[in-house]
Amino acid sequence: MSALPSARRAACALGVGIALTYCSDVALAQLHGGERAASGEDPYRLTDVYLPPQVDTFPPRPRPILELGDGFLKPGNVQNPIRIPTGALWSPSLTVWGEFRTGVSAIDTDAAPGRSEWANRFDLFAEARVSPTERLVLGLRPFDKRGRFSGYDLDAGEWIDAFNTDVRTAFIEGDFGEIFPALDRSDKRALDYGFGIGRQPLFFQDGVMLNDIVDAITITRNSVRWNGVSNFRLTALAAFNDIDRGNTITDDDATLVGLLTATDFEHGLVEVDLLATFSDNPRGGDAVYLGVGSTQRIGAMNSTFRANASLALDDPRPAADDGILLTSVLSWVPHHTHDNFYVGTFLGIDNFTSASRGPATGGPLGNIGILFAATGLGTVGAPIRAAGADVVGGAVGYQQLFNHGRSQMIYEVGVRAATDSREDNTIAGGARYRRAMGQRAEWTLDAFAGNDEVIDTFYGGRIEFSWRF
Repeated sequence: MSALPSARRAACALGVGIALTYCSDVALAQLHGGERAASGEDPYRLTDVYLPPQVDTFPPRPRPILELGDGFLKPGNVQNPIRIPTGALWSPSLTVWGEFRTGVSAIDTDAAPGRSEWANRFDLFAEARVSPTERLVLGLRPFDKRGRFSGYDLDAGEWIDAFNTDVRTAFIEGDFGEIFPALDRSDKRALDYGFGIGRQPLFFQDGVMLNDIVDAITITRNSVRWNGVSNFRLTALAAFNDIDRGNTITDDDATLVGLLTATDFEHGLVEVDLLATFSDNPRGGDAVYLGVGSTQRIGAMNSTFRANASLALDDPRPAADDGILLTSVLSWVPHHTHDNFYVGTFLGIDNFTSASRGPATGGPLGNIGILFAATGLGTVGAPIRAAGADVVGGAVGYQQLFNHGRSQMIYEVGVRAATDSREDNTIAGGARYRRAMGQRAEWTLDAFAGNDEVIDTFYGGRIEFSWRF
């Protein structure tokens, strides 16, 4: 589980509000629809009669392992607020939460030795929060490091020790306007400047351009509006340590700077991101990255189209090379179901490399489907390689929900074909079953099989248990 940003807390609160409103409307329609129909009124007209939120069927809020002060997403009044000299009201609280994952993965091939392992991952976070926008987050991952996971190599019969005490997440974030509300009591001066300082996860362009945990400073100007735009966000980024280049190798001499934007239009969201990496390391080199993404509805379909480009300013190398990667993901809900049908496609021209990519995040094609995505647990890897160099392909999948939404099944077929003379063609099919256990636990079962021109026929699977606390 990653650190929960303020935006996610706001989204969760908004989602709860929408759900409560929907439940109220449904209950009102049932309560008053018959009366209005009998009187000749439109039974679907929204009523003016007040009905409290219907929350009797809502599950109780799962509490974190430690919660001091104001509870996370807990309803009620702010406890013991303190007014600081800037005019802000602070209510200190401490929350500790995390996730434990354990699983067995295996892959076997006809032309090469297979691999099987038992791997473990433990994410532990602590958040000291003084307000909904100001907080300090610390995070540890003591069971894995640099793509190695503590557990047991079933083929070699050896224990894998990746235990560490490294601090993987350590940042503070806040909003200038919220810290100094006395400077703009009428909220007219547009002082909504957010900031983040420290070791923090960065994820942009669906992880195609940037997917890593780095030491960085970010400044965000949010809530900018003009004609036709409901919100514009601009983030300035400067990262200076723990930067893993496009080949997932750490470059201690690298500096990453950039401007990242997101614009909400009436019919969709447009993201335009520009990054540059500078390094004195001859194995790293300088490079420029540009990403453009558009997410919108097309009729009944959800759609996302992305174009990402990398340009090496020095001689091309594995850490930074020239290339363009085009991706698209379409999805829609079949009539009379709560299921999801999706189609992902991609085209790689030359050798696109990400600006920064963590060793356990897989390749830039991980958002195409489950056959391309890294599991984040163990070293078995995705059934189909997720690198985007001179390739074309895609995935077609169907996600089926049942058991009142507590279970799901995903069926997917994927293909990857080289557009040059390399023998790099792969076709595979797979399925994933997930089932919730209570409010905190979950079982995942994966199975896949396919054919690759290099390793011939392959097949494998994974079983995982995760527990959030």
